[in-house]
Amino acid sequence: MKQKIKELLTLENIICMLVILCPIFDIASFTFRDYFKTNISITTIIRPIIPLVVAIYILIKSNNKERIKLIVIAVVYLIYGIIHLNIMKSLLKESSYGNVNNEFQYICNFTFLIIYLIIFSYTFLLKDKSYNTHTIKLEKAITIMLLIYILSIYFSIFTNTSSYTYTETKTGFKGLIESGNSLSAIILLSLFIVIQNIKKIKKESPKNEKVWCIISAILYILVAVYLVTMLATRTGLFGVVIVTFMYGILQIIFTKNKKLIIVMIAFLGIMAILLGVFGSNTIKRRKQIKESKNTLIDSSTGEVGNMTKDMLDIKNRILEGTIEEDFMSEAQEQSVLDLHKYAKEHNIAGNDLRKLQLIYNIYLVKNQKMPIAILFGNGYKTNYREMVMENELASMVLNFGIVGFILYIVP
Repeated sequence: MKQKIKELLTLENIICMLVILCPIFDIASFTFRDYFKTNISITTIIRPIIPLVVAIYILIKSNNKERIKLIVIAVVYLIYGIIHLNIMKSLLKESSYGNVNNEFQYICNFTFLIIYLIIFSYTFLLKDKSYNTHTIKLEKAITIMLLIYILSIYFSIFTNTSSYTYTETKTGFKGLIESGNSLSAIILLSLFIVIQNIKKIKKESPKNEKVWCIISAILYILVAVYLVTMLATRTGLFGVVIVTFMYGILQIIFTKNKKLIIVMIAFLGIMAILLGVFGSNTIKRRKQIKESKNTLIDSSTGEVGNMTKDMLDIKNRILEGTIEEDFMSEAQEQSVLDLHKYAKEHNIAGNDLRKLQLIYNIYLVKNQKMPIAILFGNGYKTNYREMVMENELASMVLNFGIVGFILYIVP
Protein backbone atom coordinates (compact mmCIF):
# COMPACT_ATOMS: atom_id res chain seq x y z
CA MET A 1 0.00 0.00 0.00
CA LYS A 2 2.79 2.41 0.98
CA GLN A 3 4.65 1.51 -2.19
CA LYS A 4 1.58 2.34 -4.34
CA ILE A 5 1.17 5.71 -2.58
CA LYS A 6 4.87 6.43 -3.12
CA GLU A 7 4.52 5.61 -6.81
CA LEU A 8 1.53 7.92 -7.13
CA LEU A 9 3.13 10.84 -5.27
CA THR A 10 5.82 11.51 -7.86
CA LEU A 11 6.81 15.04 -8.81
CA GLU A 12 5.32 14.54 -12.30
CA ASN A 13 1.95 13.39 -10.90
CA ILE A 14 1.77 16.26 -8.42
CA ILE A 15 2.44 18.83 -11.17
CA CYS A 16 -0.11 17.18 -13.49
CA MET A 17 -2.69 17.23 -10.70
CA LEU A 18 -1.96 20.94 -10.15
CA VAL A 19 -2.65 21.56 -13.86
CA ILE A 20 -5.95 19.64 -13.71
CA LEU A 21 -7.01 21.55 -10.57
CA CYS A 22 -6.48 25.00 -12.15
CA PRO A 23 -10.05 25.37 -13.49
CA ILE A 24 -11.46 24.10 -10.17
CA PHE A 25 -9.44 26.74 -8.32
CA ASP A 26 -10.55 29.46 -10.77
CA ILE A 27 -14.25 28.54 -10.46
CA ALA A 28 -14.08 28.26 -6.66
CA SER A 29 -12.23 31.58 -6.42
CA PHE A 30 -14.71 33.46 -8.63
CA THR A 31 -17.75 31.93 -6.89
CA PHE A 32 -16.41 32.72 -3.41
CA ARG A 33 -15.54 36.33 -4.26
CA ASP A 34 -18.78 36.90 -6.15
CA TYR A 35 -20.92 35.51 -3.32
CA PHE A 36 -19.11 37.22 -0.44
CA LYS A 37 -18.24 40.39 -2.42
CA THR A 38 -14.57 40.24 -1.43
CA ASN A 39 -11.23 40.53 -3.26
CA ILE A 40 -9.73 37.39 -1.70
CA SER A 41 -10.85 33.77 -1.47
CA ILE A 42 -9.80 30.53 0.21
CA THR A 43 -8.21 29.34 -3.04
CA THR A 44 -6.00 32.47 -3.05
CA ILE A 45 -4.30 30.94 0.00
CA ILE A 46 -4.48 27.28 -1.13
CA ARG A 47 -3.31 27.76 -4.75
CA PRO A 48 0.33 28.79 -3.98
CA ILE A 49 0.93 25.98 -1.46
CA ILE A 50 1.59 23.17 -3.98
CA PRO A 51 4.09 25.07 -6.20
CA LEU A 52 5.86 26.46 -3.11
CA VAL A 53 6.25 22.99 -1.58
CA VAL A 54 7.49 21.63 -4.93
CA ALA A 55 9.92 24.57 -5.32
CA ILE A 56 11.33 23.94 -1.84
CA TYR A 57 11.65 20.21 -2.67
CA ILE A 58 13.54 21.05 -5.88
CA LEU A 59 15.81 23.42 -3.94
CA ILE A 60 16.63 20.70 -1.38
CA LYS A 61 17.17 18.00 -4.01
CA SER A 62 19.36 20.18 -6.26
CA ASN A 63 23.15 20.00 -6.15
CA ASN A 64 25.13 22.91 -4.68
CA LYS A 65 25.67 24.62 -8.04
CA GLU A 66 21.96 24.50 -8.93
CA ARG A 67 20.96 25.50 -5.40
CA ILE A 68 23.17 28.63 -5.49
CA LYS A 69 21.73 29.53 -8.90
CA LEU A 70 18.15 29.22 -7.60
CA ILE A 71 18.92 31.28 -4.48
CA VAL A 72 20.52 34.04 -6.60
CA ILE A 73 17.41 34.08 -8.85
CA ALA A 74 15.15 34.37 -5.78
CA VAL A 75 17.23 37.25 -4.35
CA VAL A 76 17.15 39.14 -7.68
CA TYR A 77 13.33 38.93 -7.86
CA LEU A 78 13.03 39.92 -4.19
CA ILE A 79 15.22 43.02 -4.68
CA TYR A 80 13.24 44.02 -7.76
CA GLY A 81 9.94 43.62 -5.87
CA ILE A 82 11.11 45.78 -2.95
CA ILE A 83 12.38 48.59 -5.22
CA HIS A 84 9.27 48.51 -7.44
CA LEU A 85 6.85 48.65 -4.50
CA ASN A 86 8.72 51.56 -2.91
CA ILE A 87 8.60 53.56 -6.15
CA MET A 88 4.90 52.74 -6.54
CA LYS A 89 4.20 53.83 -2.95
CA SER A 90 5.91 57.20 -3.52
CA LEU A 91 3.77 57.89 -6.61
CA LEU A 92 0.35 57.07 -5.12
CA LYS A 93 -2.28 59.82 -5.31
CA GLU A 94 -6.01 60.13 -4.52
CA SER A 95 -6.87 59.19 -8.10
CA SER A 96 -4.82 55.95 -7.95
CA TYR A 97 -6.92 52.89 -8.66
CA GLY A 98 -4.97 50.66 -6.30
CA ASN A 99 -2.57 50.60 -3.38
CA VAL A 100 0.65 48.88 -2.34
CA ASN A 101 -1.24 45.69 -1.38
CA ASN A 102 -2.81 45.45 -4.86
CA GLU A 103 0.60 45.99 -6.49
CA PHE A 104 2.14 43.37 -4.20
CA GLN A 105 -0.46 40.85 -5.42
CA TYR A 106 0.54 41.53 -9.04
CA ILE A 107 4.24 41.10 -8.22
CA CYS A 108 3.41 37.81 -6.48
CA ASN A 109 1.31 36.61 -9.44
CA PHE A 110 4.06 37.38 -11.96
CA THR A 111 6.73 35.83 -9.72
CA PHE A 112 4.67 32.66 -9.40
CA LEU A 113 4.74 32.37 -13.20
CA ILE A 114 8.54 32.19 -12.96
CA ILE A 115 8.29 29.63 -10.14
CA TYR A 116 5.98 27.55 -12.34
CA LEU A 117 8.43 27.89 -15.24
CA ILE A 118 11.30 26.61 -13.07
CA ILE A 119 9.18 23.75 -11.71
CA PHE A 120 7.99 22.62 -15.15
CA SER A 121 11.49 22.93 -16.63
CA TYR A 122 13.02 20.88 -13.80
CA THR A 123 10.27 18.25 -13.84
CA PHE A 124 9.73 17.73 -17.57
CA LEU A 125 12.42 19.41 -19.70
CA LEU A 126 15.73 19.19 -17.83
CA LYS A 127 15.23 15.62 -16.63
CA ASP A 128 13.75 14.25 -19.85
CA LYS A 129 15.00 15.89 -23.03
CA SER A 130 13.22 13.44 -25.34
CA TYR A 131 9.49 13.01 -25.97
CA ASN A 132 8.43 10.28 -23.52
CA THR A 133 5.76 9.09 -21.09
CA HIS A 134 6.30 12.06 -18.75
CA THR A 135 5.63 14.55 -21.54
CA ILE A 136 2.57 12.59 -22.70
CA LYS A 137 1.28 12.60 -19.13
CA LEU A 138 1.54 16.40 -19.02
CA GLU A 139 -0.24 16.70 -22.39
CA LYS A 140 -3.11 14.58 -21.06
CA ALA A 141 -3.30 16.72 -17.91
CA ILE A 142 -3.59 19.86 -20.06
CA THR A 143 -6.31 18.20 -22.18
CA ILE A 144 -8.29 17.29 -19.03
CA MET A 145 -7.81 20.84 -17.71
CA LEU A 146 -9.21 22.33 -20.92
CA LEU A 147 -12.10 19.84 -20.89
CA ILE A 148 -13.06 20.94 -17.37
CA TYR A 149 -12.88 24.61 -18.38
CA ILE A 150 -15.06 24.24 -21.48
CA LEU A 151 -17.65 21.85 -19.95
CA SER A 152 -18.06 24.10 -16.90
CA ILE A 153 -18.58 27.11 -19.20
CA TYR A 154 -21.21 25.35 -21.33
CA PHE A 155 -22.94 24.11 -18.16
CA SER A 156 -23.06 27.63 -16.71
CA ILE A 157 -24.45 29.02 -20.00
CA PHE A 158 -27.19 26.36 -20.19
CA THR A 159 -28.11 26.84 -16.51
CA ASN A 160 -28.08 30.65 -16.86
CA THR A 161 -25.39 31.04 -14.18
CA SER A 162 -22.59 32.27 -16.45
CA SER A 163 -21.02 35.66 -15.82
CA TYR A 164 -20.79 38.15 -18.68
CA THR A 165 -17.44 38.78 -20.38
CA TYR A 166 -18.32 42.49 -20.53
CA THR A 167 -20.61 43.26 -17.60
CA GLU A 168 -21.47 46.85 -18.57
CA THR A 169 -23.15 45.75 -21.83
CA LYS A 170 -24.00 42.16 -20.79
CA THR A 171 -22.10 40.82 -23.78
CA GLY A 172 -20.35 37.45 -24.02
CA PHE A 173 -20.20 34.50 -21.64
CA LYS A 174 -17.13 33.49 -19.61
CA GLY A 175 -18.66 30.98 -17.23
CA LEU A 176 -17.56 31.20 -13.59
CA ILE A 177 -14.11 32.58 -14.47
CA GLU A 178 -12.85 36.03 -13.43
CA SER A 179 -11.32 37.36 -16.66
CA GLY A 180 -12.42 36.78 -20.25
CA ASN A 181 -9.02 37.80 -21.65
CA SER A 182 -7.13 35.44 -19.32
CA LEU A 183 -9.57 32.66 -20.23
CA SER A 184 -8.91 33.31 -23.94
CA ALA A 185 -5.15 32.98 -23.39
CA ILE A 186 -5.46 29.77 -21.34
CA ILE A 187 -7.72 28.12 -23.91
CA LEU A 188 -5.66 29.14 -26.95
CA LEU A 189 -2.35 27.98 -25.44
CA SER A 190 -3.97 24.67 -24.48
CA LEU A 191 -5.22 24.23 -28.07
CA PHE A 192 -1.62 23.90 -29.26
CA ILE A 193 -1.47 20.66 -27.24
CA VAL A 194 -4.95 19.39 -28.11
CA ILE A 195 -4.58 19.89 -31.86
CA GLN A 196 -1.46 17.70 -31.87
CA ASN A 197 -3.44 14.83 -30.33
CA ILE A 198 -5.96 14.96 -33.19
CA LYS A 199 -3.37 14.26 -35.88
CA LYS A 200 -2.23 11.08 -34.13
CA ILE A 201 -5.36 9.10 -35.14
CA LYS A 202 -4.21 5.94 -36.98
CA LYS A 203 -5.76 2.51 -37.55
CA GLU A 204 -2.89 0.74 -35.84
CA SER A 205 -2.95 3.05 -32.81
CA PRO A 206 -3.75 1.44 -29.41
CA LYS A 207 -7.33 1.80 -28.16
CA ASN A 208 -6.43 4.26 -25.39
CA GLU A 209 -4.68 6.54 -27.90
CA LYS A 210 -7.74 6.48 -30.15
CA VAL A 211 -9.92 7.48 -27.21
CA TRP A 212 -7.67 10.48 -26.48
CA CYS A 213 -7.72 11.45 -30.15
CA ILE A 214 -11.54 11.36 -30.25
CA ILE A 215 -11.77 13.34 -26.99
CA SER A 216 -9.31 15.90 -28.37
CA ALA A 217 -11.25 16.25 -31.65
CA ILE A 218 -14.58 16.79 -29.83
CA LEU A 219 -12.90 19.17 -27.39
CA TYR A 220 -11.41 21.22 -30.23
CA ILE A 221 -14.83 21.60 -31.86
CA LEU A 222 -16.46 22.64 -28.54
CA VAL A 223 -13.71 25.19 -27.92
CA ALA A 224 -13.83 26.59 -31.48
CA VAL A 225 -17.63 27.06 -31.30
CA TYR A 226 -17.33 28.78 -27.93
CA LEU A 227 -14.50 31.13 -28.93
CA VAL A 228 -16.10 32.10 -32.26
CA THR A 229 -19.69 32.64 -31.13
CA MET A 230 -19.92 33.08 -27.35
CA LEU A 231 -16.88 34.55 -25.55
CA ALA A 232 -16.88 38.00 -27.26
CA THR A 233 -13.12 38.65 -27.12
CA ARG A 234 -11.09 39.35 -30.25
CA THR A 235 -8.35 37.13 -28.81
CA GLY A 236 -10.74 34.17 -28.86
CA LEU A 237 -12.27 34.77 -32.30
CA PHE A 238 -9.05 35.48 -34.20
CA GLY A 239 -6.92 33.25 -31.99
CA VAL A 240 -8.64 29.97 -32.83
CA VAL A 241 -8.27 30.70 -36.56
CA ILE A 242 -4.60 31.67 -36.12
CA VAL A 243 -3.79 28.58 -34.01
CA THR A 244 -5.37 26.28 -36.60
CA PHE A 245 -3.62 28.01 -39.51
CA MET A 246 -0.23 28.07 -37.77
CA TYR A 247 -0.47 24.38 -37.02
CA GLY A 248 -1.72 23.52 -40.51
CA ILE A 249 1.03 25.50 -42.27
CA LEU A 250 3.77 23.98 -40.08
CA GLN A 251 2.42 20.49 -40.75
CA ILE A 252 2.33 21.14 -44.52
CA ILE A 253 5.93 22.44 -44.41
CA PHE A 254 7.39 19.65 -42.27
CA THR A 255 5.22 16.64 -43.18
CA LYS A 256 4.23 17.62 -46.75
CA ASN A 257 0.66 16.60 -45.86
CA LYS A 258 -1.41 18.32 -48.56
CA LYS A 259 -4.64 16.90 -47.13
CA LEU A 260 -4.36 19.46 -44.37
CA ILE A 261 -5.10 22.22 -46.89
CA ILE A 262 -8.56 20.66 -47.39
CA VAL A 263 -9.00 20.36 -43.61
CA MET A 264 -8.07 24.03 -43.10
CA ILE A 265 -10.48 25.19 -45.83
CA ALA A 266 -13.22 23.02 -44.29
CA PHE A 267 -12.46 24.51 -40.87
CA LEU A 268 -12.82 28.05 -42.24
CA GLY A 269 -16.08 27.05 -43.90
CA ILE A 270 -17.45 25.69 -40.63
CA MET A 271 -16.42 28.89 -38.79
CA ALA A 272 -18.16 30.98 -41.46
CA ILE A 273 -21.35 28.89 -41.12
CA LEU A 274 -21.25 29.26 -37.33
CA LEU A 275 -20.91 33.04 -37.67
CA GLY A 276 -23.77 33.14 -40.18
CA VAL A 277 -26.16 30.95 -38.19
CA PHE A 278 -25.42 31.93 -34.59
CA GLY A 279 -23.68 35.29 -35.03
CA SER A 280 -20.75 36.28 -32.83
CA ASN A 281 -20.66 38.08 -29.50
CA THR A 282 -17.27 39.44 -30.57
CA ILE A 283 -18.80 41.22 -33.57
CA LYS A 284 -21.70 42.36 -31.39
CA ARG A 285 -19.21 43.80 -28.90
CA ARG A 286 -17.32 45.69 -31.64
CA LYS A 287 -20.62 47.22 -32.88
CA GLN A 288 -21.51 48.33 -29.34
CA ILE A 289 -18.14 50.02 -28.95
CA LYS A 290 -18.48 51.76 -32.31
CA GLU A 291 -21.97 53.06 -31.48
CA SER A 292 -21.13 54.18 -27.94
CA LYS A 293 -18.27 56.48 -28.98
CA ASN A 294 -20.82 59.10 -30.16
CA THR A 295 -22.29 59.35 -26.64
CA LEU A 296 -19.02 60.72 -25.15
CA ILE A 297 -19.67 64.47 -25.16
CA ASP A 298 -17.08 66.99 -23.97
CA SER A 299 -19.04 69.35 -21.66
CA SER A 300 -16.64 72.23 -22.39
CA THR A 301 -17.28 72.20 -26.14
CA GLY A 302 -20.52 70.24 -26.59
CA GLU A 303 -18.76 68.11 -29.22
CA VAL A 304 -18.03 64.37 -29.31
CA GLY A 305 -14.89 63.87 -27.21
CA ASN A 306 -11.81 61.80 -27.89
CA MET A 307 -11.54 60.44 -24.35
CA THR A 308 -13.92 58.79 -21.90
CA LYS A 309 -16.43 60.96 -20.01
CA ASP A 310 -14.44 60.76 -16.75
CA MET A 311 -11.16 61.63 -18.48
CA LEU A 312 -12.82 64.57 -20.26
CA ASP A 313 -14.11 65.83 -16.89
CA ILE A 314 -10.62 65.52 -15.37
CA LYS A 315 -9.12 67.36 -18.37
CA ASN A 316 -11.62 70.21 -17.93
CA ARG A 317 -10.92 70.46 -14.19
CA ILE A 318 -7.18 70.67 -14.89
CA LEU A 319 -7.68 73.46 -17.44
CA GLU A 320 -10.07 75.31 -15.11
CA GLY A 321 -7.69 74.93 -12.16
CA THR A 322 -10.39 73.30 -9.99
CA ILE A 323 -8.75 69.89 -9.59
CA GLU A 324 -7.80 68.92 -6.01
CA GLU A 325 -4.11 69.33 -5.11
CA ASP A 326 -3.45 65.68 -4.18
CA PHE A 327 -5.78 64.14 -6.77
CA MET A 328 -3.02 63.77 -9.39
CA SER A 329 0.68 64.53 -9.68
CA GLU A 330 1.86 67.29 -12.05
CA ALA A 331 3.21 64.60 -14.40
CA GLN A 332 -0.18 62.85 -14.47
CA GLU A 333 -2.05 66.11 -15.11
CA GLN A 334 0.29 67.01 -17.96
CA SER A 335 -0.09 63.50 -19.40
CA VAL A 336 -3.90 63.90 -19.43
CA LEU A 337 -3.54 67.16 -21.37
CA ASP A 338 -0.98 65.59 -23.75
CA LEU A 339 -3.29 62.62 -24.28
CA HIS A 340 -6.26 64.87 -25.07
CA LYS A 341 -4.24 66.90 -27.58
CA TYR A 342 -2.90 63.78 -29.31
CA ALA A 343 -6.29 62.01 -29.33
CA LYS A 344 -7.99 65.07 -30.83
CA GLU A 345 -5.31 65.58 -33.50
CA HIS A 346 -5.45 61.92 -34.54
CA ASN A 347 -9.24 61.57 -34.10
CA ILE A 348 -8.99 58.60 -31.71
CA ALA A 349 -12.32 57.19 -30.52
CA GLY A 350 -13.10 58.15 -26.93
CA ASN A 351 -13.89 54.55 -26.00
CA ASP A 352 -10.75 53.03 -27.56
CA LEU A 353 -9.38 52.49 -24.07
CA ARG A 354 -6.39 50.31 -24.95
CA LYS A 355 -5.00 52.91 -27.36
CA LEU A 356 -5.72 55.79 -24.95
CA GLN A 357 -4.09 53.91 -22.06
CA LEU A 358 -0.97 53.21 -24.09
CA ILE A 359 -0.58 56.83 -25.23
CA TYR A 360 -1.24 58.19 -21.72
CA ASN A 361 1.31 55.87 -20.11
CA ILE A 362 3.98 56.72 -22.71
CA TYR A 363 3.46 60.41 -21.98
CA LEU A 364 3.51 59.69 -18.24
CA VAL A 365 6.93 58.00 -18.39
CA LYS A 366 8.21 60.99 -20.39
CA ASN A 367 6.71 63.59 -18.02
CA GLN A 368 7.81 61.89 -14.81
CA LYS A 369 11.49 62.12 -15.82
CA MET A 370 12.46 59.36 -13.36
CA PRO A 371 15.28 57.09 -14.60
CA ILE A 372 14.75 54.70 -11.68
CA ALA A 373 11.04 54.36 -12.60
CA ILE A 374 12.01 53.63 -16.22
CA LEU A 375 14.17 50.79 -14.91
CA PHE A 376 11.94 49.43 -12.11
CA GLY A 377 8.49 50.69 -13.10
CA ASN A 378 6.16 53.48 -11.95
CA GLY A 379 3.42 51.16 -10.71
CA TYR A 380 0.58 49.35 -12.44
CA LYS A 381 -2.26 50.80 -10.35
CA THR A 382 -0.92 54.25 -9.54
CA ASN A 383 -3.11 55.80 -12.25
CA TYR A 384 -6.80 56.68 -12.51
CA ARG A 385 -8.80 53.46 -13.10
CA GLU A 386 -9.48 54.08 -16.81
CA MET A 387 -5.77 54.61 -17.51
CA VAL A 388 -4.69 51.34 -15.85
CA MET A 389 -3.37 49.39 -18.83
CA GLU A 390 -5.24 46.37 -20.19
CA ASN A 391 -2.36 45.50 -22.53
CA GLU A 392 -0.17 43.51 -20.15
CA LEU A 393 2.83 43.28 -22.48
CA ALA A 394 3.06 47.07 -22.91
CA SER A 395 2.29 47.52 -19.22
CA MET A 396 5.24 45.31 -18.34
CA VAL A 397 7.59 47.80 -20.04
CA LEU A 398 5.89 51.04 -19.01
CA ASN A 399 4.56 50.19 -15.51
CA PHE A 400 6.99 47.49 -14.34
CA GLY A 401 10.07 48.91 -16.04
CA ILE A 402 12.84 47.55 -18.23
CA VAL A 403 14.10 45.34 -15.40
CA GLY A 404 10.57 44.00 -14.79
CA PHE A 405 10.19 43.22 -18.49
CA ILE A 406 13.51 41.33 -18.50
CA LEU A 407 12.65 39.40 -15.32
CA TYR A 408 9.08 38.41 -16.20
CA ILE A 409 8.67 38.42 -20.00
CA VAL A 410 12.09 37.28 -21.30
CA PRO A 411 12.06 33.92 -19.41
